[in-house]
Amino acid sequence: MKRMIALLMTVAMLAACFAGCTGSGTGDASSAVAPASSAAPVSYEVNLATLAGPTGMGMAFMLDEENTRNTYHYTIASAPDEVTSKLLTGVYDIAALPTNVAATLYNGSEGKVKLLALNTLSVLYILEKGNTIQSIQDLKGKKIYVSGQGSTPEYLLDYLLTANGIDPDKDVDIDFTYATHADLVAFAATGAADVVMLPEPTVTALLSQNADMRVALDLNDVWKTAVATTEQKDSVISMGCVAVRTEFAEKNPEAVANFLKDYEESVNKVNADAQAASEKIAALGIVAKAPVALKALPRCSIVFIAGQKMVDQIGSFFQLMYDANPKSVGGKLPDSNFYYVAS
Repeated sequence: MKRMIALLMTVAMLAACFAGCTGSGTGDASSAVAPASSAAPVSYEVNLATLAGPTGMGMAFMLDEENTRNTYHYTIASAPDEVTSKLLTGVYDIAALPTNVAATLYNGSEGKVKLLALNTLSVLYILEKGNTIQSIQDLKGKKIYVSGQGSTPEYLLDYLLTANGIDPDKDVDIDFTYATHADLVAFAATGAADVVMLPEPTVTALLSQNADMRVALDLNDVWKTAVATTEQKDSVISMGCVAVRTEFAEKNPEAVANFLKDYEESVNKVNADAQAASEKIAALGIVAKAPVALKALPRCSIVFIAGQKMVDQIGSFFQLMYDANPKSVGGKLPDSNFYYVAS
């Protein structure tokens, strides 16, 4: 249906040309302009990639819909490395990615991508078997099973422990035996682990397999407490974002503006109607099953943060990642040109 609409608009454009009106497409997106007497907006075709899991959930109401401002040709990828090179080479115009991956792409490509919006806050949680952990201070002396060594989970946990006076090397025993989230879920489901840290939707997977486990701490809340009295009190942890090719953004600012409007509306709908959203999320393959998506959504921290607010809120997280491992953000903190802020 979308292609038919685009075709009809193209025909209208050609008719306008013969009548003395003109219309043109620019960059990597094609556009169709209605006759001058029409109020119909320009519609762009955008090649879009998003990831399975929380990073892609906010797009559920804009993918394959007929009432969006742009026409989206989309791909649901299972891992960031399926997307990154194709974003740089122009196969995709816009892509949902882990936030630090977007920074790494920017630094490694001499600015070929920009940060367009934050779409996911932290989805990391501390779960325990029992009811002894009420604050992060209660982790002292505990053994915590964590997957994701050498990446965001490790860096964030170390930062939050240290900010709360807990030495990650001496006061807790952090076990990275299980490299993947799925492996850790399988281990914890047996009841062998008392405390684990996992992201959604694997949190929901574990809770469904082990009724003795409960969510003890949301790391978003722990972060807010840690920065509450600092200059970074309004900062956020953002594990997911949307990046745009710089060339596409420069040539097609209206297409980018359309995308941001479509995306914000979609995120609002996802957060307002979890039942409908979970069904769409499953149908699109972002999460395999609607019941899992429904249970996971409240803990997936789906947001839409763009413009100057995005710039103001994400800097502290990039600093955290850089301090832990400069390579995690591409060897240096991204400069101001990384951020897409419409004039």
